Amino acid sequence: RQRSVILDKLLSMRCHPTADELYAVVRRQLPSVSLGTIYRNLDLLARSGQVRKLESGGSQARFDAELEPHHHVRCGVCGRVDDVAIIHE
Repeated sequence: RQRSVILDKLLSMRCHPTADELYAVVRRQLPSVSLGTIYRNLDLLARSGQVRKLESGGSQARFDAELEPHHHVRCGVCGRVDDVAIIHE
């Protein structure tokens, strides 16, 4: 049940949250969930190919539920990661 809620919340988010950010969102629905549970389930979801784990040097990993091929851009100031639309003509 917890994994399902974690995945649903990630799918509903337009950003690419860290485990800590996702934890804050999931706790609204599952107040007793632990941060360790979030990390374990995100790792399992990433290893099973249900989500993408985005890692860049020196910053926390972020998670992306969009599995279609696309590119990302990361803000050097706040670390936020967004999708980049690439238009081919």
